[in-house]
Amino acid sequence: MKCLLFSVLYMFFSVAAFCQKNAILFKRLDEPKEKALSFLVPDGWIVEGGALRILDPNIAGVSNMVDCKFDMTVKKDPAGSVMIRWLPEMMYIDQSRAFGNPEGAVFNNSLVKRKRDPVSFIFQVAVPYAHPKAVNVKITGSKQLPSMEARYASMVDPSVKMYTNMTYKSALVEFTYEEDGKPYIERMFTVLEDYGNNGGGLWKNRETMLIRAPGNELSKWEPVLNVIQNSGIWSLKWITGEINGQRQRSGIIAATQKELQDLDNAINENRRNTYSEINKDMYYTLTEQNEYTNPFTGKKEIDTGNWDNRWINSSGAIIYSNDGNYNPNSDPDLKITGFKKSVPRK
Repeated sequence: MKCLLFSVLYMFFSVAAFCQKNAILFKRLDEPKEKALSFLVPDGWIVEGGALRILDPNIAGVSNMVDCKFDMTVKKDPAGSVMIRWLPEMMYIDQSRAFGNPEGAVFNNSLVKRKRDPVSFIFQVAVPYAHPKAVNVKITGSKQLPSMEARYASMVDPSVKMYTNMTYKSALVEFTYEEDGKPYIERMFTVLEDYGNNGGGLWKNRETMLIRAPGNELSKWEPVLNVIQNSGIWSLKWITGEINGQRQRSGIIAATQKELQDLDNAINENRRNTYSEINKDMYYTLTEQNEYTNPFTGKKEIDTGNWDNRWINSSGAIIYSNDGNYNPNSDPDLKITGFKKSVPRK
């Protein structure tokens, strides 16, 4: 039977995935709704969601209408048996400062939600949001991540520090549950931003994301999920529109091109550094990363070292393989060509 590329399960664990030994193909795709960024996705996987804009102040308050949210999932199959998902960052006001308004109401332009520690936020807020049909949810482990807390604290704008005592708490939680009768294991991460005593009870979740797989298979899928997570590249065109849109909605003059370019560089650099910190705890069985030279651009690229061979083409598609004799350009079942081997820096 002719080999198929749509099943990453076979590509990753079976030598019959390609007719020429074990290899896995990732294609660079745009975020579906606004093309805010591009990222690598295993061929045949499904991308759902993306940019999310709240247009009605009655939903979550005006403060959540200023910036673009993201609720995006990359999953192996329609059921999402293996997936990575990013949850939206929301601005909340602590219920104790909402003059009796219940959780879920809108007060002072923000969504009313009692302040929680990161583990409670994940267990009580994020999990029900991401998995409304989950049952028998059991936490199997959790840990605080002081390196992420310190990183976020160091990035607070000095002008904001002048009138708030902003603090950060983060955690990684591993838990099991059942969904539609199937057992899953999942890890979820978040950073909680607290605007402090001078912040009027405001707080926000940042970098909330999850990875999951069936039963005890999560360690097998970590290398694939790690590639997806680390591959994001933001679009400068989108950043320009978003930042100027935020400024307009906030009554501030438009950003200059230099400001936008500096912001673009800062966003991508911060994303790399932040995800590097997350990866140390999010993925338990990963090997170290390598530094590669892109044969088309000559630029340095940091990528996974979980496979022996890395091939890339001019469109940004990447193939990883552990077979030293495999050449994707001579694979009769692969409909994409023009690959060059990307060699790790010595």
